[in-house]
Amino acid sequence: MSAHAVQAACYGIGAIYPVVILDEVHRWARPTHPGLPERQPGTGHGMLVLRWTGPQGEHAAAPGLLAAAAARAPALPASGGELLAYQQSLPHGLYLTTLPAELVLGPWEQRPGAACAPGFLHRSA
Repeated sequence: MSAHAVQAACYGIGAIYPVVILDEVHRWARPTHPGLPERQPGTGHGMLVLRWTGPQGEHAAAPGLLAAAAARAPALPASGGELLAYQQSLPHGLYLTTLPAELVLGPWEQRPGAACAPGFLHRSA
């Protein structure tokens, strides 16, 4: 599987977390017309992603863990059994899930608040 960039996603204000989009051709590449893809209804258009759910104090480790796990993800489309086995092999704090495209904000390094308060999300060990 090709290298995947770590993206920032958000369920709501202040809840920004890192993800890696596993879908090779995700919702942005196949929008429903008319309208921009990020404005389309989310029903049936979730993207398969790896999500980091660890504590904020450990966010510094998340990009490396996500990249390593994404590198060994099964080729898509994968069977339910392949995805289940992959999910069970993931380290603590990583989960396989689907997200609507509108929840993805952009590159993790450029997430909102990263420049203002880097110590909040990236504490030194």
